[in-house]
Amino acid sequence: LYRSLDAVERLKQEGIDIGLINKPTLNSIDEEMMSKIGKSPMVLVVESFNRKTGLGSRFGSQLLERGYKPNYNHLGTHIEGCGGLWEQFPHQGIDPAGIMAAVKKLMG
Repeated sequence: LYRSLDAVERLKQEGIDIGLINKPTLNSIDEEMMSKIGKSPMVLVVESFNRKTGLGSRFGSQLLERGYKPNYNHLGTHIEGCGGLWEQFPHQGIDPAGIMAAVKKLMG
């Protein structure tokens, strides 16, 4: 979460107005929040789990099931590697720089 917050704060310093929501699971769905998120121009889910089976894939499905189609992407682990978190987060693209790059790509 703090890596995402760092990226959001840096993006705001660059003049990009973006929000951050901490939603670690989909065990319960807040329909009001899903509506707010779904109507936003873009959504980026960042997680430290496998991007193929983690929250990002499920969250995207939940948005589509409700008819929402914002520009969407999700980041997570997807490259084999070893080492500690400080090595893996940049390697996987889920460090602040990788998050910022993904947001800018989604924004076009």
